[in-house]
Amino acid sequence: MPRLNTALALNLVLMLLSATPAMAMATDPQVSTEVFVERGDNPTFTLLQAPAVVYSTAAALSPDTFLQAPMGVLLVAQLDELGQVSNVGVARSSGMREIDRTALAAVDQWRFEPVVVGGVARPARVRVRMTFVPTAKAPPG
Repeated sequence: MPRLNTALALNLVLMLLSATPAMAMATDPQVSTEVFVERGDNPTFTLLQAPAVVYSTAAALSPDTFLQAPMGVLLVAQLDELGQVSNVGVARSSGMREIDRTALAAVDQWRFEPVVVGGVARPARVRVRMTFVPTAKAPPG
């Protein structure tokens, strides 16, 4: 009989060690992005529409970040003549440093179509709104 209890205890420990914590399951948010320009972002020329994103990296939060509600951050990205992000900053914070840093790191790697005005490639400013939405709720407790 003692061997059976030892085997059951060993199986229980192995099951507990391989279980996924509830917090890890609840921290895989969906991220939506919107790229746009506002009047005055580019004072020397009129840009009616933001240039297309030709390369983007996903904004991935660390596994220990837990979202209870949707959180958004608004970034301002300065593009060079080739459409590469030369500078990016937070225009409106999400209120969570981890989300702001994640969004900044992702957009810093993006590439856009060059902005061409009158046949000349120009540096431009665009805005990027990222919204992080939790996909699952953690169980109480």
